[in-house]
Amino acid sequence: MPDAGPQGTAHPITLTDGTTTRTREVTPADLGPIQALHRRCSPISRALRYHAGKPELSAAGWRLLSDPERGTTLVTTTAQRTDRIIAMTNVMRTDQQGVGELAVLVEDEWQSKGLGTALAVHAADVARRAGHHTLTATVAVANTPMLHVLESLDAPPTRATGPILDIHIPIAGDTCQEHVTTWA
Repeated sequence: MPDAGPQGTAHPITLTDGTTTRTREVTPADLGPIQALHRRCSPISRALRYHAGKPELSAAGWRLLSDPERGTTLVTTTAQRTDRIIAMTNVMRTDQQGVGELAVLVEDEWQSKGLGTALAVHAADVARRAGHHTLTATVAVANTPMLHVLESLDAPPTRATGPILDIHIPIAGDTCQEHVTTWA
């Protein structure tokens, strides 16, 4: 697997346990490793990401997530094992000008190490460079880890009126630039 995506660079993130990861844009060759990521994730993790427990992406889902006209999909590997994807981050365009939709899937064994938070902050920077002023996220009320991740983006308080929250996060300016890539 290449070290860098179409932009030619990989974004390094150092996790709380000292592991260095690399995040880059998806390439067509990533489908197999992304399907393997989905199979390694627990049904609960997949259900919290997709609001359904699908074991892998459909062909249509892959076309959507890998189409640069529809948005940006990022994949994350460790610096030592660039052939094994441990996370996928999506910043997809919506039908609202300047609004991108954020979603993150982190392999279970890599959760609670600061990776989701670092990926959300990086995704906000990617979204800002793409011209977005707002990120949205559709999150299950039960998805406490993702709600904590979104707090790192200064997500406004949200009241639950059902099992799913639609969260809108302003990202204009450099509000996320102050975060460093080493997460404690």
